[in-house]
Amino acid sequence: MKTATINDVAKQAGVSKKTVSRVINNEANVSEEMRAKVQKAIIDTGFKRNPLGMALAKNRSLFIALLTDNPSPGYLMKLQKGILQGCTEEHMGLFLYDCSYYSNSLLKEIEEFIDNTLVDGFVLAPPICDKLELLEMLNRKNIQYIRIGPSYKNQGEFVGLNYHKASYDVASYLIRLNHKRIGYVKGHPDEESSFIKEAGFKQALTDNKIELEDNLMAQGYYTYQSGKDAAALLLNKTPRPTAIFASNDEMAAGVLYEAQSRGIKVPQELSICGIDDISITTKVFPNITTYRHPLVNIGYRAAVLLINRLKNKQNSAPQGDSKNNEIFDGELVIRDSTAQLK
Repeated sequence: MKTATINDVAKQAGVSKKTVSRVINNEANVSEEMRAKVQKAIIDTGFKRNPLGMALAKNRSLFIALLTDNPSPGYLMKLQKGILQGCTEEHMGLFLYDCSYYSNSLLKEIEEFIDNTLVDGFVLAPPICDKLELLEMLNRKNIQYIRIGPSYKNQGEFVGLNYHKASYDVASYLIRLNHKRIGYVKGHPDEESSFIKEAGFKQALTDNKIELEDNLMAQGYYTYQSGKDAAALLLNKTPRPTAIFASNDEMAAGVLYEAQSRGIKVPQELSICGIDDISITTKVFPNITTYRHPLVNIGYRAAVLLINRLKNKQNSAPQGDSKNNEIFDGELVIRDSTAQLK
């Protein structure tokens, strides 16, 4: 049986090939009546579009890529889920490209990836989204991208998280539980989110007239191991903190392990909090109090904004325009790792 072509659909509907193409690509400048006629013809002829043929014809891959070097697998899993949802709805594929932020050959690797795949655009996750040399290269090659929570606000569209509010709300919650000696595990020093979270934590202490003690702050790197290492430093203090707030959940889980390995009861003797609400928070005991960021929604919005721009849909911003930037709030999720200080 002969496979139906776009010409067969056009003949069946009594329209031009170009009109059929517009309907298939879901373009806006087609009347509803015409769209319905073409869609009926597609069903009647049994036409199936050929994604490979479309890509070759347009010199495109019909794929976008998530470019990342993030140490938290739980964070990436949620972000990826949202991006994939957006890709599925818009009939696009998704490449996952894990690279090294510190690699001397990063730009060359990404250029080769672009040339070998014809990838149409990138979603750039932290800290890759702040690599200025990479952004300049993508701009030079006219490759579209959108960033997740970047520090350089004037480098095109981004979808971000309200990290200041998240950190402020978590610290304020611990203060309401009567904790005043609160240890803090900082995020990776190469990520802007780390400094925003730290500022929110400090602001909560200031607003509640609690003196900031520098010796109750320890450097972390958004990894489980760095959470353990930071907790070891903080729990050696005399007197030790009554609560520790880690600036992501991977580190909070590391803090919990270190505390329990020392025989410190959580939450009776030490309250622990994190940020993000990734799956690890409910896979440890006690479950960790955290601040839930809508990472799936953020990934979805990033994908949709990028794909809209690629498809030249109305209201999509050109590269370099930041008018469509979106900042998402989250919510405090109280679990069993925190308690009132008596």
